Amino acid sequence: MKNIKLNISKKTIIIILLIPVIFISQYYFFKLGIFEPRIKGIEINAVKGKYIKDIDKYVIKLDKGVIFSAGDYVKFPSYAKDPVVEFKSLDQDNKVEIEDNSKNIKNTVKITGKKEGLTSIAIVQNNKILKRFNILVVDPKVVNLNTEIDGDLIYVGDMATIKDYVEVDFDRFNEEYNVEYKSSNENVLKIDDNVIYAVGVGNATITARADFKEESFKYNIVAKLKSINVKKNINVNVGETTNIQASVTTSPKNLKTPKIKYAFAENKLPVQRKIRLDSNGQIVGLRKGVEKLLVYCGAGENKVEKYVYVTVNEGSIENESLEGFYLSYYFMEDDLILNLEWNEMNDADRYEVYIKDNKLENSDYELVKTIDKDNIKKKDGKINEMITLNSKKSQEFDYDIYVIARNEKQVSQKSKIYKVENVSNPSDLDNN
Repeated sequence: MKNIKLNISKKTIIIILLIPVIFISQYYFFKLGIFEPRIKGIEINAVKGKYIKDIDKYVIKLDKGVIFSAGDYVKFPSYAKDPVVEFKSLDQDNKVEIEDNSKNIKNTVKITGKKEGLTSIAIVQNNKILKRFNILVVDPKVVNLNTEIDGDLIYVGDMATIKDYVEVDFDRFNEEYNVEYKSSNENVLKIDDNVIYAVGVGNATITARADFKEESFKYNIVAKLKSINVKKNINVNVGETTNIQASVTTSPKNLKTPKIKYAFAENKLPVQRKIRLDSNGQIVGLRKGVEKLLVYCGAGENKVEKYVYVTVNEGSIENESLEGFYLSYYFMEDDLILNLEWNEMNDADRYEVYIKDNKLENSDYELVKTIDKDNIKKKDGKINEMITLNSKKSQEFDYDIYVIARNEKQVSQKSKIYKVENVSNPSDLDNN
């Protein structure tokens, strides 16, 4: 009996001694990760990135990554080393790519969509599935693009703000789509940070584009007209031609403007008009009197205008001389033929040709021909006359010739003087 009691006592002592060893050993086995703890409370959460949470799945975009967390799960025992928990795809077609993200956020992975479709993801510990969830990879398409330009773009200097809304077939992804804007002519419309600036005169189209959806807005930008500058009173003689000199001031300055237009300001019959007026502002005096004109540019609110008064006076030729006077000559048998031409002079009733024979002593100019207005001959738009002189080619001769114009009251200045003399090689002669 004594031996039995002694044996029991030894076993008890051994057990008592082993219990602390066992507890200490399992502590370090868990602490060092030799034993893995049990896990409870795993919760799948998307913590970063763009996604849609449905009842039974997460929807992510193709080629976009989302950070998923296993949550702050509970481990038993609590002092054990964190277990190896993995996210694995349960499909074989690699619809997603899984990358560990624990260095950035504890218990997380980055899952990137690689192919469209539904795939199943599991959280695994030692090949044991602890939790599973589904991911749908989609490539959202733009189904609607609404663009609004807030502000009037009419004049150089105007500006407007662009507002837009993009609708895709997965509405939670709407805000992910940026709208691209482009101007067809940046010298007219320029875009900076969703603001359009009218910087020049001309036509330009603003195009908004998101995915394959597109909207266009066409504009015609004009200069803001400030004033029109033109002489209020213009004088012109009967038969005289002049041009109205007009210009437009813009704001800002020196911009291209619409064409300046010219019109009669009063209704009259054609026979009552004192001038002839064309679309370029050219005036021809027809008869004595005054004509009221309207000179304007632009239209509507952007129009500037002024009245101009044109006074037509009786023409005066006293201070004018014939222009375009030209002379050539040739011989026909025993005659010297002079071929004269000059420009017609307004208000002249007749023309007189004067010739001086320099071979005669004390000679002076003599009238050799008078051409009435009604008997004028023209060639290529100029008055053309021929005069015959009795001078042989073999003889010496020396003539000076000029032309004047007359009307009932006035005499014009002399034309330039041509010299005609016998030379070895006769030709057209220059003015002395």
